[in-house]
Amino acid sequence: MQLKSGDLVLAAFGAVLAALYTVDAITKPGDASGWAQAALAWGFVAALAMLRTKPLFTAVLLVAGNAAWSAVWMLAPVNIGYTVWVATVPLAVFVARRFRRGPAVVAVTVAALAWSVISPFMWTWDERLVLFYRHGWDAGLMLVMHWAVVAVAYLLAANLAAEDAAAEAARQREAKAREERLLMVREEERLAIAREIHDLLGHTLTLIKVQANAGLTANQERESLEQIRAVASEALGDIRMLVRGLRGDNPDFAPTAGIAELPATLQRFREAGVQVEYQAPQHVQVPAVTGLAANRIVTEAVTNAARHQVNPQVRVTLTPLDEALEATVTSQGAIAPRTGAGIGLEGLRERAASTGGTLEVVQQGDTFTVRAVLGV
Repeated sequence: MQLKSGDLVLAAFGAVLAALYTVDAITKPGDASGWAQAALAWGFVAALAMLRTKPLFTAVLLVAGNAAWSAVWMLAPVNIGYTVWVATVPLAVFVARRFRRGPAVVAVTVAALAWSVISPFMWTWDERLVLFYRHGWDAGLMLVMHWAVVAVAYLLAANLAAEDAAAEAARQREAKAREERLLMVREEERLAIAREIHDLLGHTLTLIKVQANAGLTANQERESLEQIRAVASEALGDIRMLVRGLRGDNPDFAPTAGIAELPATLQRFREAGVQVEYQAPQHVQVPAVTGLAANRIVTEAVTNAARHQVNPQVRVTLTPLDEALEATVTSQGAIAPRTGAGIGLEGLRERAASTGGTLEVVQQGDTFTVRAVLGV
């Protein structure tokens, strides 16, 4: 059981008062009520030390202790002055409602209201110092004052408990939102990895297939195999770079594919037998993310043409716009039979969206046009 420092401080003040009652009892060895009050005082001290650690148990002890104190006080031979322990009754109601809920809290509150009837403050003295119970308006007013204090303690605790509940709900919502954001980030990372793997391997495997078919058709096995080896070696290098970046071995890792690498990429398609024209300004300055998106979109569009069209004629055009870059890939050729479901177009749209841009695909007969407007 971990006691609270604030409760221990309060218990220390109570211990000073309990010590005074103990000293008074020692000076009056024949007064049993004095020893009873001293014992009850130390009971209050123990309860105060557990005020927030065991609030409901403490509340029961405080109310029951005050009921016992009232009985001892009324039966004492001499009753002069009131005790500060009566303040622990509304304190009991406060801690019970502040930190707990349910029927037990209601029971403590009802007990505190009932105790008000036998509170030491319900008695007073006449001019001969004879103790008597208040009556009439005086008794009613004193009883209402007791109940008002208990009610204020209860309502204040209920308000603080509601604030705590609202704060806890807000913390839980924030924690859930953080978890959802983390899941979203992980999902975005997963999709980014999937796009990279698809883009790195998709066009490479397509080139290998086209080159192998060309070599078998033209009986140029050696030349085709050399081209396949070169393409495969480059793809392996790209994959190694991607894996190093994902593992964190290279903290400065960043995609190197951009607009400047497009001519070399398109040349590999030409060497594989795909007819590709490329038109772009001599120097196109765009952010790295835009350059990467343009490279991947163009490469994937040409790959799709080589994969799904027979002997396609492809034209690639890059056009700088105001605060944007337009990349257009037009391919013309008979449509080859499709096998399986592709995921390339979805990846292209995600690439464009990553720059704040858009992508559209239009088919007119045997002509496909992929047009991406990328933000810069």
